[in-house]
Amino acid sequence: MRDTSPRSWHRWRVTLAEPTPIAFVDRFGRLPLTMPTPTEEFELPAADGIRHKLVARIRQEIAAGTYDTEEKWLAAEEKLFRRIEG
Repeated sequence: MRDTSPRSWHRWRVTLAEPTPIAFVDRFGRLPLTMPTPTEEFELPAADGIRHKLVARIRQEIAAGTYDTEEKWLAAEEKLFRRIEG
């Protein structure tokens, strides 16, 4: 009879790679218009589903008049034209 002891088996060592960063997409697979800045960490929604730090930052930008930029308007316009064209 053949020896089937575990000493002849190959033992695999598995190391996990670095976790992949969270994709910044909403539940419909769309990228949001506001992305966190490189110095800002991604905030997970609270129990009520709201990202309170993001809401506070956007409110500050709206109050300062810096939220709506020309680039955002042009991107939204381009997206609208692509959607209309089909």
